[in-house]
Amino acid sequence: MKDYYKILGLNKDASVDDIKMSYKKLAMKYHPDRNPNDPKSEEKFKEIKEAYEFLTNKNPSTHNIGNMNVNNMNFSDFSNSESSLDDIFNVIFQKNFKKSNKLCYILDIDLECAVYGCFIDLKIPYQGICHFCFGKGYKPESDLKICNKCYGSGLYTVMQGIFNFKQKCHKCEGKGYISTESCIKCSGSGKLNKINNKFIEIKKNTDNNTSVSLNLDNKNLENNIQIIIKIKPHSIYFRKDLNCNDLYMDFYIDFIKIMLGGFLKIPTIYGFIIHKIEKCFKNFKNYKINNFGLNFNKRIGNLYLNVFIDILSEVNFYNWFLLNKLRISIDRNYYSFLFNFNKKINTFNNLIFNL
Repeated sequence: MKDYYKILGLNKDASVDDIKMSYKKLAMKYHPDRNPNDPKSEEKFKEIKEAYEFLTNKNPSTHNIGNMNVNNMNFSDFSNSESSLDDIFNVIFQKNFKKSNKLCYILDIDLECAVYGCFIDLKIPYQGICHFCFGKGYKPESDLKICNKCYGSGLYTVMQGIFNFKQKCHKCEGKGYISTESCIKCSGSGKLNKINNKFIEIKKNTDNNTSVSLNLDNKNLENNIQIIIKIKPHSIYFRKDLNCNDLYMDFYIDFIKIMLGGFLKIPTIYGFIIHKIEKCFKNFKNYKINNFGLNFNKRIGNLYLNVFIDILSEVNFYNWFLLNKLRISIDRNYYSFLFNFNKKINTFNNLIFNL
């Protein structure tokens, strides 16, 4: 076993004040920030810290837990302590559940960008390392002093009855020391608000709610962000169900083409296509054009047309004459059809009654 008194340069009859004083002196001497070119200083600092923690937490009662009488235990320590039971459980589980530092941003893109893919230049605000103090929060030439709460360990002990827990020191933020003069750029936080220009690639056939991860600062892994892709509403096409790749649109056809049939020039998301319809077209609702929907998640959808009749806004005399002539012809054929139909019905009725 290590001789912790020897590590701190003390006799075994040293008091707690002697231990703290020796630790402050040695921790200041071997602190890694004061010895950046000496790799052994960090190991020495850890050894000093270990010795200090062992000697200051040395309590004979902690070595005799097996002989304790539960009836004689004082549970009032849990209610009178500065820390609550919530703090205890936070300490217990903080090693297993790490808080995510990833930020989320919503990026709205056009439907065409989602279908064809594109590159977008983003200006993303984030907190990066202060390059003036290299994230330490104090001037390089400023003096450091050991934190008087954790005594340089970066942790302080919370004692709850028979349990001892170590928590991050809130006064020095776990550094173990306090600077006498904070950094003038970051005011001691070690971070600065920055803007990062990033080109983000939107791949071909990117669906709604797709996420893209970015790292804004390679030196600080905390600055990972997640971009959530949102497709903006389109002026022509719309989706009734985001889980389906079918597209819908309103489409106008003039009544002459509806009656006579012909070819339609239909604008799809992939460009114009020529489509033929038969005469006397009647399928006005959800007329399907196969395989011209979206192709997200390797499932191609269809394009559906809600067909409306395009009525002329003005009719000159010549057009009126032609349309009226057409109406008379249609009415004549219609009445001729009704006359022949009624004639057949009467003949059928006469046959029935004569039986």
